[in-house]
Amino acid sequence: MAIVGLIVEANVKQDRTDEFLKLIEADAVGSRNEPGCLRFDVVQSKDDPHVFMLYELYADEDALAHHNEQTCFKDVVVFVGDSGAELVVKKASGKFMTD
Repeated sequence: MAIVGLIVEANVKQDRTDEFLKLIEADAVGSRNEPGCLRFDVVQSKDDPHVFMLYELYADEDALAHHNEQTCFKDVVVFVGDSGAELVVKKASGKFMTD
């Protein structure tokens, strides 16, 4: 099966950054313990403290589907749906370059 990679840019509303940080930390920590999650990193922009980049790698689509069912992920989805942030998601899949 093909590895699945996501790069997510989160533009968080200024007055909701602290809330986002709590949610995304829980999501990152939880995700790293999920079967098939190979990587989940979150970094904050140096130029804009309300912009965050997420880098996620999953062993396959099943691992990503499992992640999408977790409470920590669903909490972030609710936050975004409540206008807490705007997301730009880029997804790729295929052979990992070191395979």
